[in-house]
Amino acid sequence: MATASSSIGRHENIFHDITGIASSSTALKKEPYDVFINHRGSDVKLTLASSIYHFLDHLGVKVFLDREELDLGDCFPKAIEDVARSALIHIAIFSKDYAKSPYCLEELSFMLEIRSTIIPVFYNVKPADLRWEVTRGLYADAFSKYETQGRYRPEKLNKWKEALHKVSFYTGYEYTTNSDEGILLKRIVNRIQQEIKNVKVPLDVAPYPVGLDDAVQDFERERSARDNRNAEIVGIVGMGGCGKTTLAKELYNRKYSGYDNCSFLFRVRENALHELQKQLLEDVLHLSIPFKDASEGKSILAGRLRSLRVLIVLDDVDDVNQLNALLPDMGRTLGSGSLIIITTRDLSVLRSCYTYKMRALDSCQAKELFCWHAFVKSSPPAAFEGLVQQFINACDGLPLSLEVTAGMLYGKTEKEWESVLKKISRLLPSKIKESLRLSYDALDKDEQNIFLDVACFFVGEKKNLAIAVWDAAEWSDLENLVTKCLVEIDKQNRIRMHNHLRDLGREIAIECSPHRLWSTKQMTKIMSYREEIRGIMAATTQFVACPAHNEFPICRDRYPPPFEECINLRFWFLLKLLVVAGDYFTADFPGQPKHLVWLRWFDFQQTKLPAWLSLTNLRVLELYGTSSLQQLWENNAQPPKELREMIITATEGNIFHSFPSIISGLERLTKIALISYHGQEFRFSRLPDEFCDLQSLEHLELRQCESLLSLPARFGDLRNLQHLDLCSCKQLRMLPVSFKQLTHLKYLDFSGCKKLVLEEDILENITELENLYLSGCLAIKKLPHQITDQACLRELRLQDTSLEELPSNIGRLSKLEVLTIGSQLLKSLPDSLGNLFSLKSLSIIDCMVLECLPKTLGHLELLEDLSIEATGVRSLPEGFRQLANLRTLKISDCPLEELDFGSVPSFPLKKLTAINLNETLVNRISISKYCCPRLETLRLSNNDYLGEIETLPATVKIELPEGYLCSLNHFKFGKLD
Repeated sequence: MATASSSIGRHENIFHDITGIASSSTALKKEPYDVFINHRGSDVKLTLASSIYHFLDHLGVKVFLDREELDLGDCFPKAIEDVARSALIHIAIFSKDYAKSPYCLEELSFMLEIRSTIIPVFYNVKPADLRWEVTRGLYADAFSKYETQGRYRPEKLNKWKEALHKVSFYTGYEYTTNSDEGILLKRIVNRIQQEIKNVKVPLDVAPYPVGLDDAVQDFERERSARDNRNAEIVGIVGMGGCGKTTLAKELYNRKYSGYDNCSFLFRVRENALHELQKQLLEDVLHLSIPFKDASEGKSILAGRLRSLRVLIVLDDVDDVNQLNALLPDMGRTLGSGSLIIITTRDLSVLRSCYTYKMRALDSCQAKELFCWHAFVKSSPPAAFEGLVQQFINACDGLPLSLEVTAGMLYGKTEKEWESVLKKISRLLPSKIKESLRLSYDALDKDEQNIFLDVACFFVGEKKNLAIAVWDAAEWSDLENLVTKCLVEIDKQNRIRMHNHLRDLGREIAIECSPHRLWSTKQMTKIMSYREEIRGIMAATTQFVACPAHNEFPICRDRYPPPFEECINLRFWFLLKLLVVAGDYFTADFPGQPKHLVWLRWFDFQQTKLPAWLSLTNLRVLELYGTSSLQQLWENNAQPPKELREMIITATEGNIFHSFPSIISGLERLTKIALISYHGQEFRFSRLPDEFCDLQSLEHLELRQCESLLSLPARFGDLRNLQHLDLCSCKQLRMLPVSFKQLTHLKYLDFSGCKKLVLEEDILENITELENLYLSGCLAIKKLPHQITDQACLRELRLQDTSLEELPSNIGRLSKLEVLTIGSQLLKSLPDSLGNLFSLKSLSIIDCMVLECLPKTLGHLELLEDLSIEATGVRSLPEGFRQLANLRTLKISDCPLEELDFGSVPSFPLKKLTAINLNETLVNRISISKYCCPRLETLRLSNNDYLGEIETLPATVKIELPEGYLCSLNHFKFGKLD
């Protein structure tokens, strides 16, 4: 083993499994060892272990003997684990005092876990001595002491005992005082040489594997939740350059020792199928079988691989035909326990497989990876800190981009860095561009058009809005772009695209017709265009109201010049998409874009839509920042029958008092959003009865319509309604009886409806709710009966209500992820709260008479964020430390008296990174690094009774208000772990 002192300090451990503490590894991956010697240093290091080491070293075999082999900078526990995992052969030397070292026992257990080749050497002990019996045995005293000390959990001790018992049956070598050590040494060395010849060589993964361990753990966690008894096919999906192949190689290296038949086929898309089939046969069966073509090869593979237990990786697959050729019957005839890993950019290739989606590196990982490639160390010099951050932002978490860009900068000066930064902001490095362009070139024409539209206009936009626009061109392939990992749809149903893909799309859009102009800078170039222009974005959200309901100051002097001064009117009538702002057009603008399908107009100051605007083909109408709008169009006008979405926001003035009577003629309308800002409102108190004829309506948003008194009696006729937002409709008191007919509702927001009273059976027929917001509903004292029947509910906000109790069976909401509770009448929380096993965020706010939290709080295994503010809570429940996934803890304005995470816990808070204490009665803080190994920040504010911070991890940053410590009467700072 790695030599360890026989005296083990209380806080010293070698592997994170001993106390459950995960340690971060160094990013630099060392050259792997051939042999790892697990031994008790004080027994054999200067004798047999040393002899084996020097004999093998003389033969050129790289041997790991003890921890002195490691660089001082290595994090010892994780570094030992990495070395043990990388070694081809493991030697375990069992001596009389072997079991007195928990390091030795933990290493042995780990060696078995990774299914390595282990050669046991019994040094003055017999194999039978390892077969543990409690009352007798060579190692009885050592284990008795472990049990008496209570430092290690019983499960851990049992695991060590089982490891000893299992290895005692392995074929090895015995040595006694009468043995010839020279003969023993020769036999051991000969066997090691033979074993090394037979061992499969691991793949080269990455020089700086930052974030790789996290990705492997994430992959295995998702995979372990499935039934893996039969042959398993797992897909790793992601855009080009995101690290799919790197992860696949690491998984292969960690698993191949458990398989007799393995193969890793690189770059499947680039190679001939029959050549790949031949390689697969050679790798798995060590056979070279001639055949004519891929069809014959498929038949041979089907027969030869039947019932075999195999590990196969197919890298960069882009066509299901490739899978059919390399995996006949999609692996169904392979032996039990087989594992097939497929990497691809195209999710459609994996329709019948489980898929793991690659995550982008987080900001810390991205910075570390970038710095290893740019500086060959994990952090930048102080002078480069700002530049590094700008490059990281530009790379947007894409590993390929981080590596390529950082490699370009290695050894360069600050001025050269600044020059490169300006260059890559305009043009992608060729290696990145080539990788991403492969995905674009593989798209069909409609898919390419959608890709370019997204890159130029629709990043951050709602998916439904874009679909309404593309419907006019009969393009319906957005989902294909999602499956090919070129586009993502986030939880808010907004379209997302990686910055590099966006930049690639915009670069292509400049080259091809019809042109797409996505920035105001391009407006001056419009006159030079002599081809069709598909869309113009002549206003940006950096200076006008944003469609996501964020607002920005309007700077009129930044608008481009009026259209008639720059646009080639010859192509104006072909325009499909238009985003403008302010007084962009004169009243007598000499053109009518008859094909316009999307109009977004910021700072709209007219009383009605201009006469030159053709409504015939309009699908989406958005008017932001209106102040003078009195009517949308004349009552006798032809309504825009193709309209799908209408969004209007008001910032000042008196906006129209009623909907046009022809509203019912908009048969295809799916979304209406009327939103007020700055206390302004739409001045209608009721919706017209005709409104209820909008049978296609799915989304209705009437935010801050403070004059709204009621909904039509026929409101339930809107049978397709899924999203209803009546936030801050302060005069709304009751809902019509027909409301129960809205059986497809998924999103319901009554926040700020102060006078609204809900009938107990209002949710009687509604079973598909995913989001329910009742914060600020002061008239609500009790939740509707059917609230706990909402099996799909994911978010429930009940802050600033008059609730006297929560349902005793609230734990039935098995999919609830976010819960906010706040009522000054709430005295207790039900124990069933602990049954909300999907809960990730819990906020308890303004519950002043609530003095304790349920004992079941610790059952919330997935909880990440816990906020307790303005309550009477004095202490955290006993089970609090079981919150293994907790990341942030905020306690504010509570009479909490102590925060003690000091002792070595049974359940460490492994993921807790930030603690925020504000206005509490806490007088002592004790936080052990063993309890909170990843804690980064402790924020303290207005905790006037704080007298002592007893223990704190040395890596924690304490954030204090200026002069805070000086205001405390007594203060003692203890030790840093």
